[in-house]
Amino acid sequence: MSEFPPAPGQDKRRQGHDNPSAEAALDAALLDAVSEAFSSAFIVYDRNDHLIFASRSARQFLPLPAAFFAPGTRLRDILGAAYDLGLRQPASGQSETILSREEWLTRQIAAHWKERYEIQSCDDSKRWTRFSKRRLPSGFGFCVMSDITEQKRREEQWRADIERVQLTEEILDNLAHPVFVQDRNLQLVAVNKVFCSAISVGADNALGGTIAPLFEAEVAQRLTTVSRQVLETGVTSSLTLTMRLNGDPPRPILVHVQRVGTPGRYLVVASLGEVGSGADLQSPPVDTPETRQDEGGGYAAVDGRLIGRKALLITGDREFEARALEILQLLGLDSCCVRNDDELDAFLSVARSVGVVIDLAIVDVDLDMQCLELLQAVDIDYMTLAENEIATDLAFTVLDRMTALQARPSPADDWEITTEDGPTAREPAVTMRPAEPAAAVPVKPTPPRQPSLVLVAEDNEINQIVFSQILEGLGYAYRICADGEAAVNLCSELKPAIVLMDVTLPGLNGFEAARRIRQSPEDTLVPTPIIGVLAQAFDRDREACFASGMNDVILKPLSPDVVDQAIRRLVPDIARLASTA
Repeated sequence: MSEFPPAPGQDKRRQGHDNPSAEAALDAALLDAVSEAFSSAFIVYDRNDHLIFASRSARQFLPLPAAFFAPGTRLRDILGAAYDLGLRQPASGQSETILSREEWLTRQIAAHWKERYEIQSCDDSKRWTRFSKRRLPSGFGFCVMSDITEQKRREEQWRADIERVQLTEEILDNLAHPVFVQDRNLQLVAVNKVFCSAISVGADNALGGTIAPLFEAEVAQRLTTVSRQVLETGVTSSLTLTMRLNGDPPRPILVHVQRVGTPGRYLVVASLGEVGSGADLQSPPVDTPETRQDEGGGYAAVDGRLIGRKALLITGDREFEARALEILQLLGLDSCCVRNDDELDAFLSVARSVGVVIDLAIVDVDLDMQCLELLQAVDIDYMTLAENEIATDLAFTVLDRMTALQARPSPADDWEITTEDGPTAREPAVTMRPAEPAAAVPVKPTPPRQPSLVLVAEDNEINQIVFSQILEGLGYAYRICADGEAAVNLCSELKPAIVLMDVTLPGLNGFEAARRIRQSPEDTLVPTPIIGVLAQAFDRDREACFASGMNDVILKPLSPDVVDQAIRRLVPDIARLASTA
């Protein structure tokens, strides 16, 4: 089109239009198409500020009666109606000055006569609109209205992210111990100054790469394995590795690894701390059974000093208990939990009577002072801990306290003391029973053919701990096995209520194990529900689960709610059966 059509009432032939009505219709159709293509609204007006065209979407930005968008309407009338409707928010960056109707209209008309003018404004519903105004040399003008709310939100999010990154860098750089952060691809995304100094590497050289070039091969491999486990399971891990820091000779260093963030944006944070000093820093001999050396050269118990040491956890919070016991077990401590001062009093009484020595008590700060008084009365070393300090402080503090106990011989007896409601409410009955070894996964004893039994097939030790803590907390009897062959045999022997089957089992994988269970004569009569446990939500893995005979699928990392809901979907009566078992 050569130019905008003239305003209604003008002599169109004098403007050079031989077929003005057809061209005007074509112009309007083209402008409407452009408006839709750019998700914007247009209004076009002539040199006399009379409306020539308004796109159909204009009323989304100016909610005025349709009559105001008819050709020939004065721009001043449209603006006046907008003022009366309250659509007069100040532009971005301008002060909210109260103007009379005439003053506001005068400013708006002046803005529309500028060659180029653009403002952004926000209405009460927090919607941001950009008004782009142009005046052509011929006197015709137009205004483009665009919704930029999403763009504004992204800008605000970007600014907030930048501020958080800067704050995080400041916090990391002010920490006294080395810290490095990896993304879900295990590439370094943050390191603090202490880490750079300890490893003798510049931050620019470290970021974007992996930890492989920064540590010796065995240490880097072990750190990578643990980081990947923590990333997949969400279970915090503490271990010691012999490594060089600050150019010093190799010495044991405690490494604490945890996962932070949200699904899809997880990060792995690892911090390095000293284990001890002097003689304590010598590496444990590889050939002693107490060291429990793993394949990567790390030690699940520091220098073997914690093997056989006993820790007592005192908390009424199930989540606090599960998280703390997990770390204590990873450190190699024999540990158990009591939940109030009555249980603690009974526990201490029995411990004294059988000669059990408690090395350290960890007390939930939310409990009352009576628990501390009971511990002080029998001269047991204790520490208080808040739930938000478990991941960051528990392992380091326990190691510091236990360092002083190195000279004290470790008792050889296995132990576990439990308190149950006794004949009277005031005097709980206390019994002693052998405990599982510290390195073993806790398995709740269950009789064969128990209808409330949950059978778990999982080879990863950390995931085994997660399953045991979740099922223990939910009150279910359970049994854990580490390979597919054992899962098939135990399913036939115990006839569990349900099976939770990891699909990546060694030897006979979860898919094959499920098929074997389905082919057994017993299962043909009464099929056992099987839930597949996947690390990633790939459609092909889900389909393979159902094709092998599984009834449902859940994803790692696991949570008590997800596990409980999945079990109850397939075995609705399991809670009643468990209570009567």
